[in-house]
Amino acid sequence: MRKILLYGYGGAYNHGAEAILRSSIPVFRKAGVPIYLVTHFPEQDREFGIDRLADRLIPADFSFVPQERAAKGFEEKEKIAAEIYRSALSEIDGETICIGIGGDNYCYPNWHRQSLFHHAAKERGAVSILWGCSVQPEMMDQRMADIFRQHDRIYARESLTAAALRGAGAERVFLLPDPAFLLEPEYVPGYDELNPVCAINLSPLMLRRSPDLICDFVEAARFLIKQGNRLLFLPHVCMPADNDQEALEALAQRLTPEEQACIVWCPKGSNAAQRKYLISRCRMLLCCRTHASIAGYSSGVPTLVVGYSVKSSGIGIDLQMADLVIPVEEREQFLEKLSGFLSRLDEIRSKLQVGCARVRGQYDSLCKMEI
Repeated sequence: MRKILLYGYGGAYNHGAEAILRSSIPVFRKAGVPIYLVTHFPEQDREFGIDRLADRLIPADFSFVPQERAAKGFEEKEKIAAEIYRSALSEIDGETICIGIGGDNYCYPNWHRQSLFHHAAKERGAVSILWGCSVQPEMMDQRMADIFRQHDRIYARESLTAAALRGAGAERVFLLPDPAFLLEPEYVPGYDELNPVCAINLSPLMLRRSPDLICDFVEAARFLIKQGNRLLFLPHVCMPADNDQEALEALAQRLTPEEQACIVWCPKGSNAAQRKYLISRCRMLLCCRTHASIAGYSSGVPTLVVGYSVKSSGIGIDLQMADLVIPVEEREQFLEKLSGFLSRLDEIRSKLQVGCARVRGQYDSLCKMEI
């Protein structure tokens, strides 16, 4: 039976992963075949209705993760990962289209979990596709480059990754913006009159890389409040071990009670489309998460990003917003950049209108999957 098998998806509490999935499945539905979704957290997916988007959820078996962590060498890790994903791998045959939808999963040390699906696809005569991916060029060794060259198609979501893949010899590479640009916002009652509000997203991932970044966000929050803005605190990843809610609560605790009274919190349990709606109601966005920034960009909301990898830099370049993406290693520029950012809001809105129209045009012309 022909089918699509989606892998590399981490769970709906990562609302960036959720945004990719919600935007991609309507594209894949054009193939007219069932869609199976490999998931790490099926309970999260049921909570956010992801189980109603896919035809079947295939859970991973995390009981093998301790063995995977203890394994030495790439091949041994991939072999044990095959036990984690045994149920999903058993579905791959010559009529399967395997699509990796994990965004930047090849940017992390456990990328053997992604290559596992690719190898199974090629061994069994299936189609192997990477969708909406980013790749850190300096992480691409010969083994990884060989895998990329074997894919039937790779859709890179920004130009830095596309150039790196082509430079490594991958021939079937297409530049196609992150599918989350197409996510339709979902109305949230009671949040129509937010303006003037600045949305703020802060991640523990970024604070682990640069603990003093929270001090910059405190200063920024105080400055914005003095300018008459309220603040929308908006987590975008809410995983137990990586929860933006905790980072934003730590930020709030550093503000005075009077300043805290200016904070509006994103309703808990909001899905990715609802979070995008809330961002769309704001005057501006300061953020660390890539898909929070995409929600801002695609809503025409001026967005200042603190980033750590090729995905934020590449997307910024492609939208002509590179000067508003600050590498976390250069966080000392944050407050200076914020001042210039606030003086250019109208100009940025106009540039985003042009840039996002170009993104949709790329989608219309390039998003023709040969399934």
